[in-house]
Amino acid sequence: SLRRGGALQVMEAFEAAERKPKPNPQLLFSDVYREMPPNLRRQQEQLERHLQRYGEHYNLQHFQ
Repeated sequence: SLRRGGALQVMEAFEAAERKPKPNPQLLFSDVYREMPPNLRRQQEQLERHLQRYGEHYNLQHFQ
């Protein structure tokens, strides 16, 4: 049926997207402001500390 075929296409597209490298997490903080506001700078530092401490729990090799 069309409904079943559509679901299959969605799942195939999802699986293909999951295999692609993910954007670098630092891009969360760039290309938004010319100068990063202090609150975002703190968040970026928190992310860096978090990844240093718990990085082994993330598949960081999947990121560009």
